[in-house]
This record gives sequence, structure tokens and C-alpha cells, in this order.
Amino acid sequence: MQATGSNSNNMPPVSETLLIPLVARAKEMARNNPIISDKKSMEIISKIDTTGKVIDGGEISTHGILARTKIIDDEVKNILSKNPDTTIINLGAGLDTRICRVYNGILKWYDLDLPEVISIRRQFFTENERIRFISKSVLDAAWVNEINTSESSNIVIIAEGLLMYFTEENVAFVLDILSKHFAGAHMFFDVVHTFFINKKISSTFLWGIEQAKDIEKLNARVKLIRSWSTGDLLKERQPLFLRIFNILPSTRNRSQILHIEFARQDK
Repeated sequence: MQATGSNSNNMPPVSETLLIPLVARAKEMARNNPIISDKKSMEIISKIDTTGKVIDGGEISTHGILARTKIIDDEVKNILSKNPDTTIINLGAGLDTRICRVYNGILKWYDLDLPEVISIRRQFFTENERIRFISKSVLDAAWVNEINTSESSNIVIIAEGLLMYFTEENVAFVLDILSKHFAGAHMFFDVVHTFFINKKISSTFLWGIEQAKDIEKLNARVKLIRSWSTGDLLKERQPLFLRIFNILPSTRNRSQILHIEFARQDK
């Protein structure tokens, strides 16, 4: 969880999309009443040369990033307050800093991402007996073999800002892997509305759903527990035009945060 002190001025192109949420969180710390406290993001961005790199997804994107960060932080903290030894699997970890905001010294945490991304992550975070890195694609089913599920009876999976970049077939594949290997686990992730598929707004999205309940159609073991529409969150931070457009379902639900549970095999 500690920074290694390396300077990351020569980041490969694949890492550039990692900077948008990182910068959004770091900039939030400059506000009088920040939605989240994230000194780690400020530390990381201070060591990265962002010249010529995409670091701002726009006002709407920033709002969505802050909303999903706040919701998932709060939900994870709530779970940890009841089950402090929870095992958390962070899919598509990138330069996510949530571990710094929720770490309790007891939980077990796995960060999964592509080898080139994990190599960047290692410049700012280190492994220990409770925090582990997995250098694999989430689409490589072999990664599940590196998770010790016996360490905790309570498992939480996070996939923030990830699945919308996959095709529906790939998303179904990921859910199938998770449902088979982590029965009973809870998962938190964000999805976009189908209206935004293949429309390059801030990024090109390949998969989305219209209603949160639609997630259950992709896997029989998936049960929707709760959902949050970004249009209903942090309204005081939304620009006027966005609050007006939120009357449209596609705008109000442009991004949703879902909490699902994978049914146990014997159910």
C-alpha cells in the first residue's frame, strides 16, 4: 500500500485511460468539501508527467467517476464494518486507490489487471501478506486459481469502470467465471445505458443495459441486490443542463452502479 518512490514519466500508451479517474479524484481534493478523501491520488499524479496525455473526461464523466467512487466506498466500508476479514477482488485495478481508503489491516485484497498495467501499479503500491497483484486479463479464466477463497467466507468483487469496454459476450463470460468460482460473493460495478454504446463521447463503450434488472438476463446465478442511477446522485454537483436532461431515462441512467450477488450452487 506504500508508494515505491519511482517516477512514472514514461508511461506506455495503454496507461493513459487510467489517468482520467485518477485526476478526477486528485482534483476533488482541492475543493473545500471534497466528496472523497484521496491523498494517494494526489501523490501519484504529482509523480506522473501528464503532458500530451488524456486526463480529463469532461464534466459529466467526472461527476460519474465521483458518484461511483463514493457509492462503492460506502458500500465496501459497510461490509467491512460487519465482516472485517472480507476478501476483496479488484478487477481492472488500474491506478485505483480504494485500498488506501478502506484498508483495515485484516482484509485480504487482490488487484487484477493486465501485466503492463500491474507494472505501473507496482511503482506506487507494494504487495504484502494481505495485498496481492495478479498480472492477467480478467478474460483469462486462469486468474481465479490465484485467489485463496479459504481465507474468508465473505468475498466482495469490484469492477469499477471496466465492463462497459467489453462486448456483451465477454461480460457474460466474466459473470460465468465469477458465478462458478465465487458462489455467494457480492459484486459492485458500474454500467452504462445502451444509448451510449458505440458512441464516442468520452470513451467508446461496447456494452450497456437499459434497466438494472437486465443484468440478471446474462447469468441465471446473478441476483440484483440494489442499483443507483448516476443522475440521482450528487445532484448539487450536476450542471443545470444535466439536471434538466435527467428527466430522460437514458440520461438519468447514463451510468448505474449495481450491487449483485452470485447465488450459491445449492440454491
